[in-house]
Amino acid sequence: MRDLGWVPRASGWFTREVGPQVLGVIAVGVATRHSAPGAALATLYVHLRQDAIEREVSKRGGWRDLGYRTTTAVTPIGYLTPEACWREWPVDAGAANLAAAEMAAAVQNYGAPHLQRLAAHPRDLLDAVYSSPSYSTAPGLARAVLLLCRIRALDEARQLIDERAAALGARIDAAALDERRTFDWLREEIDKAPASGGANAWDRR
Repeated sequence: MRDLGWVPRASGWFTREVGPQVLGVIAVGVATRHSAPGAALATLYVHLRQDAIEREVSKRGGWRDLGYRTTTAVTPIGYLTPEACWREWPVDAGAANLAAAEMAAAVQNYGAPHLQRLAAHPRDLLDAVYSSPSYSTAPGLARAVLLLCRIRALDEARQLIDERAAALGARIDAAALDERRTFDWLREEIDKAPASGGANAWDRR
């Protein structure tokens, strides 16, 4: 991974800048529950962190920002391959080097191009947000709405909030209350976002 330009961070985490204020993050997931002693199954998660979005989500929502561990979108690497399915590598003392080489090659061939595409195309990033596990949470909704604001899709952002509000129904659990609180400040963001035009101070926050 170092040879490919990735910086090792915490155990199993690697980062690389893929655009202005945009960080690519690779995380290694390891499962041992159904493996023999000394063996495991490993996979890769391909994350993108859009710094401006994450700073705004943390500031307005009050959720903790863990830096490169707090990301805007995540995709298991197997779904970026031609097979488009879950992918794991068996790892043990004899197969570790081969697995590491194959995983690094997968990052180079599938993970890195995917991250470049997300960094360059907001709609692709938005689709990745919708597909991320966190999308069902209040922070995930906030990421989607802020991205829609940045591409001036304000009616779409309002509709998204309305649909999530309707889906909550009469729920009063903690997650539902957190989401309703999020609706309020997201609507404020929509109201102050420009409906059209080029780059401005709002985009650069």
